[in-house]
Amino acid sequence: MEKTTRNQRVISSFKRHLLLLTLSLILGVLLGILYYLVSPKYYKATAAILKPIGSLEGLDVSTKTKTTERQDTGTELFMSILTSRRMFDDLITKFNLGSVYGISNVDKVREILKASCNISASGQRVISISVIDRDPKRAADMANFFWLNLDKLLQEMTITTAKKNRMFIEERLASTGRILNQLQDQLNQLQQSNKLLAIKDTGEISALATDLMTKLSEKKLELERRKRIYQPDQPEIVLLNAEIRDLQKELDRLTSYQTKLTQILRELKAQESLYSFLTAQLESAKLEETKDTPFIQVLDTAVVPQKVHSPDIKKILIVIVTIIVGIGIIVLFFDVLRFLGSI
Repeated sequence: MEKTTRNQRVISSFKRHLLLLTLSLILGVLLGILYYLVSPKYYKATAAILKPIGSLEGLDVSTKTKTTERQDTGTELFMSILTSRRMFDDLITKFNLGSVYGISNVDKVREILKASCNISASGQRVISISVIDRDPKRAADMANFFWLNLDKLLQEMTITTAKKNRMFIEERLASTGRILNQLQDQLNQLQQSNKLLAIKDTGEISALATDLMTKLSEKKLELERRKRIYQPDQPEIVLLNAEIRDLQKELDRLTSYQTKLTQILRELKAQESLYSFLTAQLESAKLEETKDTPFIQVLDTAVVPQKVHSPDIKKILIVIVTIIVGIGIIVLFFDVLRFLGSI
């Protein structure tokens, strides 16, 4: 009888513990869901770029060591820039993270940012860039900023022979362009000052000068002929002298114009040829610079994440259920032992 009463108490205790376990499980799940709803949400955005590979020109295909060394060197360069203080400071400035985090200390802001970012290089030629932030769009923009800024910093830091050559040609091209503009201005001023806007061919000017010289010779012959007939103060003689002076002045002016025009046109032609040559050289220099400068190959651009990264509701519920069920199993196990009389 006593044993039966004891077993009934154990069974009653087992039922109470089972009910308590069920209620605790329901309450724990509800608390977990409530915590998930009220807690701040964080989103994770990821971008991926390919590891750089150096140019294989001039290398023996069978020489794998040289290729591996170049690839490793390029990867180290990419990783060093991506994890540099310069990169994180540019991020802080670009997205005004001091105000976002509510912290004025730049060092602390940088620490928080580094903890929110994960940059890793896998063995599959991929560098993964992940950023966790409360704003999903900002997380995607920050992940994409890493490789955008990496490309910019590489352009600034990579000083190669091809780049120096390209910069030199650009300077000469700009200088030649300024000289061309100056010569064109001089040509326009010369034509306007001589009222010969339509005359740009030296051959046409030479023909005009020949006509003037012919007229001048004819007028001089006529003057000599008339001097034998008329007195020097006669109107015919005075008029001829005036015409001769005007023709001589026009011929001198035209000759001077022709000399200056020839000089300007000769220099203009030379500068135009130089400008065309430099333009072609600039294109070649840009191609050479592109070969020498590491470039970014983007495998995946970061997109705005829709899924919450943390807190993870599944993990929360799994932890709660595991703890409650574990405790319940231990309690029920002791109830079973008591029922069996082991304790």
